[in-house]
Amino acid sequence: MHAQRLSRLSLVAALYVVLTYLANILGPGLYLGYGPVQIRISEGLAMLALYDPLMPLALYIGCLLANVLGGLGLPDILFGPILSLAAGYATWATRRLPVIPFIPPILFNALGVAAYLYLLLGINFGFEPSAGSGLWANLVTWAALHPYWAMVVSIGIGQTISVVLFGPMFMKIWRMSGSHYSSKR
Repeated sequence: MHAQRLSRLSLVAALYVVLTYLANILGPGLYLGYGPVQIRISEGLAMLALYDPLMPLALYIGCLLANVLGGLGLPDILFGPILSLAAGYATWATRRLPVIPFIPPILFNALGVAAYLYLLLGINFGFEPSAGSGLWANLVTWAALHPYWAMVVSIGIGQTISVVLFGPMFMKIWRMSGSHYSSKR
């Protein structure tokens, strides 16, 4: 492996850790990097899997380190990085298709992270089914009765923000840096 490629992959892993912590700093008390409502800026780096088949390994290492430091315990340390790895390889595998590569990081994390956080944290969102009517009352009732799916929606929205908003920014920076690996390979 060329030193430049190894350096880039290492930088992505390190950025993943730093940006995950940055999400917590930007949302004090909200735990946007680790809680049931996540907007990990670092998840935008998942789109770099379009450019290098080894990028999922860098994402795995970055997520592993971030989750070791994050304090949610063994399930987060084991399953979060595996989901990032799987999403990265699915992104790489779909790189020639329009728009589709954005879906795996969103879907894998929304379904997978919600599953283990739901079990780990015992989330119920603190809602009771609403006695009222209307859209808001129906949403509150649905979330109270389906906390796992409410977490899927919550994490899915955060992932979508991270992947769709920050992903293209990271992709542009990657292309401007002149990497010799590209999505055409």
